[in-house]
Amino acid sequence: MLSLSPDQLTAFDLDAFVVHAEALNQHNRNTFTTPFPKDPSRWLSHYAFTPHPIAFTSQGDVDGGLSWLVGSTLDFSFTRALCAPRYGARGGRCFDPASLLLLEVAIKGEQDVDDAQCCRDLHDSGQGRRSRQLAGLHDAVVGEDDLSNFRSRIGDAVLDQIMAVAVDFLSHFGLIKGALLSTDGQLEPSYARSKGCTYAWKDCQACTLSHADRQALGEP
Repeated sequence: MLSLSPDQLTAFDLDAFVVHAEALNQHNRNTFTTPFPKDPSRWLSHYAFTPHPIAFTSQGDVDGGLSWLVGSTLDFSFTRALCAPRYGARGGRCFDPASLLLLEVAIKGEQDVDDAQCCRDLHDSGQGRRSRQLAGLHDAVVGEDDLSNFRSRIGDAVLDQIMAVAVDFLSHFGLIKGALLSTDGQLEPSYARSKGCTYAWKDCQACTLSHADRQALGEP
């Protein structure tokens, strides 16, 4: 029995969430079948999807955060097929793309987490244990350069396609809203992760600014 206030209780149905995830995982396995060209013996990490138990804190949050919830229910193995055209059978060793894409979703989904914080946590023996377990980082640990080089290699189109899968899934259950607060001196709701109103809501149209003013706000 947990002593929770009414505003902490939601209509979130964990059983329905897991069932929906299993259906999505099977769909992805059937849809994305391109073999990854590099032999597993030359991977620096080895992602393997394993469902994990999900527990809730006394505040009603998922123990381990959104990244643990996603990593415990969504199988990221399908992402190797999407990344396959960007890799070759030859060349040096590489991290398993599924490992890095799971971390990518975690970085985008968790509040106050960026590349630097993610990598610091991963290198901490205690703090990063769960993330390393989910991502299959057993022998080598990802650094900021690894994440940057990986994004450059696979390109925005692949990243957007994979992120869309996770975003649609989480949005279906109301776990993310798609709206983040950004500011350029004013407080306006938008979809941007940082300053500016590039993807701002229609409310920003209420600002009485000329075209020149809007151009100036967009300048660094």
